[in-house]
Amino acid sequence: MAILYITEQGATIRHIAGRIVVRRENRILAEMPDVKVEQIVIYGNAELTSGARNFCFEQGIDVAYLSTNGRYRGRMENRLAKNALLRQRQQLRVNDMEFCRRNAAAIVAGKIHNMATMIRQQRRLRVESENSIAELEKLLPKVATAADLEALNGYEGTASKHYFKAFRAALRADWQFQTRQYHPAPDPVNALLSLGYTLLHNDVFAAVSIVGLDPYAGAFHRPRVGHATLASDLMEEHRAIVVDRLALTVLNKRIILETDFIPTPDQRFRLTPAALKRFLAMYAEQLRETVFYPPQNIRTSYRQILELQARQFARVVMDEEPVYQPFRLESNR
Repeated sequence: MAILYITEQGATIRHIAGRIVVRRENRILAEMPDVKVEQIVIYGNAELTSGARNFCFEQGIDVAYLSTNGRYRGRMENRLAKNALLRQRQQLRVNDMEFCRRNAAAIVAGKIHNMATMIRQQRRLRVESENSIAELEKLLPKVATAADLEALNGYEGTASKHYFKAFRAALRADWQFQTRQYHPAPDPVNALLSLGYTLLHNDVFAAVSIVGLDPYAGAFHRPRVGHATLASDLMEEHRAIVVDRLALTVLNKRIILETDFIPTPDQRFRLTPAALKRFLAMYAEQLRETVFYPPQNIRTSYRQILELQARQFARVVMDEEPVYQPFRLESNR
């Protein structure tokens, strides 16, 4: 199964004779057997024909809509009410503040662990890595005993501050990255990170939906209109080891160049169409990479791990497991 990314502006997506076909005017841009399409991700302005839309509904293929800058707009899906009992129980659990505190603490601890692992894997880091790892490790006992979600948010913010110091040191100096900022991203590195996190959030959203959970009912991130809080919760452990590692690779190896970023009138940066295609291809390749998954003692892809972790959260919701256990990447794996 594959994800079909549509980046060509003005494209039309059709379902024709067992294939998903992407056209612009009289030119075929891409096509794929319909049985292989798991999801369609549309950047900017592209159109689904009524036949393609009906096929996606019938086959449970969800369609995610992003802006040309990579910001999440919304999605079309047909997976609601697959597991009413699970969702009912989830709504009860996320209104239990002790349930939220306990599982949010696990989520933040998992994120910090993987931040430290990612730093250890960067060979260019010396003093910066040692200092950042030491500061991150100091936070773990505090996270474990945090009194509430507000305290956990504070520890997570402190961890990010120390982590991005090391991230900055791992970047080639000419990228001029200072710290993590967004809304809007003030520089190309922040813009690339934001794009990567949007892609990851979309994939976690899809995994959560496949399992039957409500993506909008999380334990750590609190509800607000339009925010898929559970997807945000379950992506935290993957940010550093999937997106940040990929960003360092493409920037330091000059796969993505400064000239690949276009400043926009609203003070944002976006990738050129060609650079966006390169980054999307490498992001997809990153999710196909296999790593060791301790709960099942197997090697599997990051993409499969997203779903396996969502299934584990579902077991916690149903009291089949006591607390969520984030995926932790070990340095030697």
